[in-house]
Amino acid sequence: MAFFQLSPRRRRGAVFLAALINAIILSGCLGSEAMPSEEEDSYPTSSLTGVVGAVEFDGGYISLGSGATVIDLYLDPLCPYCKIFEADSGQLLFDEVDDGRATLRIHPVALLDRLSVGTNYSTRAAASIVDVAASHPFALPGYLSAVFANQPAENTPGLSDQELVSIAGQLNVSLSDATTLRTYQAWVRDITAEALQGPLPTSEALALTAVPTTIVNGHLYSGNSDDAEHFAQFYQASLTQ
Repeated sequence: MAFFQLSPRRRRGAVFLAALINAIILSGCLGSEAMPSEEEDSYPTSSLTGVVGAVEFDGGYISLGSGATVIDLYLDPLCPYCKIFEADSGQLLFDEVDDGRATLRIHPVALLDRLSVGTNYSTRAAASIVDVAASHPFALPGYLSAVFANQPAENTPGLSDQELVSIAGQLNVSLSDATTLRTYQAWVRDITAEALQGPLPTSEALALTAVPTTIVNGHLYSGNSDDAEHFAQFYQASLTQ
């Protein structure tokens, strides 16, 4: 039986490629060009503007706190690395907000609708996060954590709308009616397309390529999502740069 063998040069190239892929996998979920879904035509045109609760519709983010340090955090509810980052480093960011040192701008994007077998889970869950931020800003940290704690697996239908309502209910908040949520879904799709096209505001990144993406005072975090110690060091360094 013949076995294919790589030449030393090609073997080194393969090892480098494998290492690069491994680094990307550990860092986050890769984005892709926005692709029309079967339901795209049914989304209303987003004309949301102004500020409602904690949502800055014109800026494209949810804003928490008013501290001098500005943190931009791009998350997709279906991304398992976003879940890891929220669990390991999310408390650091919320503590900075609570202590008056930081402004946290959460960008709830939907890069992974293609991995929810036609239900557009990323968009629906992101819209529910927007809804809570608009109507119940005080409950947003708890709801965000609960959504990630109940994160479905990729390539499944994800949580149903009723299950998202139930998660909100456990925090004593309610989601809006279907019409309002679909308006938020359209807004999520708009800000996702804008982020993928770029440039991202006040950052070293030209466009969004993966989630989670974290930018502190304009500096892009390029480490792994599961390395909380490295992120904390990056965060402290960004305060003085």
